[in-house]
Amino acid sequence: MQIFPLEVIFNEYYERLVYFSLKILDDKQDAEDAVQEAFVRYWNNKDNVSQELHSIRSYLYAAVKSISLNVIRHRQVVKNFEQQALSPAAENQIINNIIQAEVLTKICKAMATLPDACRRISRMGYIDGMKNLEIAKELGISVNTVKSQKLKGLKILRMKLIPDLIVSIYLLAMNWP
Repeated sequence: MQIFPLEVIFNEYYERLVYFSLKILDDKQDAEDAVQEAFVRYWNNKDNVSQELHSIRSYLYAAVKSISLNVIRHRQVVKNFEQQALSPAAENQIINNIIQAEVLTKICKAMATLPDACRRISRMGYIDGMKNLEIAKELGISVNTVKSQKLKGLKILRMKLIPDLIVSIYLLAMNWP
């Protein structure tokens, strides 16, 4: 069995493999890159490939085909991403997500500064969505106490949040392209 040097194999098959890949990819640079990658794969796996010339040729064609098809799949993924990323709806959603993240962070930080009873009742009412009567029953307090604690919590949150949120929204608007 004759062992062929890589240079001989490269010189023998490079041009025809580029042509083969070019028919799949329709881009000469991508085709040349695919063929080069196929040769690298062959070199890295040469111990696992029969050293008969027809086996090497088959391996290289299969590798070029696989690599070329992966390039096409990658192009499609990039194209789909670009279409989604460039749409005005996607841009608006990104802006909305940023604003939501900022607002929720500010609310959580502000709620953490409330007095314990006020924080617990506010969380149960505004975050967990419980009604005043449900909160009162669960905590064993009057409905009026629930209402007054929620009101107290809202006043404190307004004082803490309104200036911070206005500044955050302003800064977001100023830094947005």
